[in-house]
Amino acid sequence: MTHPQRNKQLEDQQVIMELQNIRENRQAAQRRRVEFTSLEQEINLDRESWLERVNIHLERKLEKAINEKNMFRNLSYHYLSWNLVCQVRIRSLKAKLKRASRRQKEDEGLHILVEASLAQHHA
Repeated sequence: MTHPQRNKQLEDQQVIMELQNIRENRQAAQRRRVEFTSLEQEINLDRESWLERVNIHLERKLEKAINEKNMFRNLSYHYLSWNLVCQVRIRSLKAKLKRASRRQKEDEGLHILVEASLAQHHA
C-alpha cells in the first residue's frame, strides 16, 4: 500500500468514526428523557386537560345527536302512521258522503214523483 492510499484510508476511517459518533449521540439524546421546565410541564398538563374537556364535550354532543335522531325517527313513524289513519278516515267519509248524496238524489226523485202524483189526484 502506498503512502497516499494509506492517508486516504485513515481519513475515511476517521470520517466514518465521526459519523458513527454523531449518530450515537443523536440516538442517546433521543433515548434520554428531556426534563421539562415547570412552565413546559404546566403547558403539557393544560393541553391534556383541554383535550379531555374537548373529548367530554364531543361525547356529549354525539349522545345528544343520537338522542335527537331517535326522537325524530319516532316522530316520523308517529306522523306516518297518523297520516295513514287519516287517509283511511278520509276514504271512509268520502264513501259515506257518496252514499248520502245518492240517497238524497233518490229521495228527491221520489219526492218529485210523489208531488206529481198528488197533483194529479187533486186536479
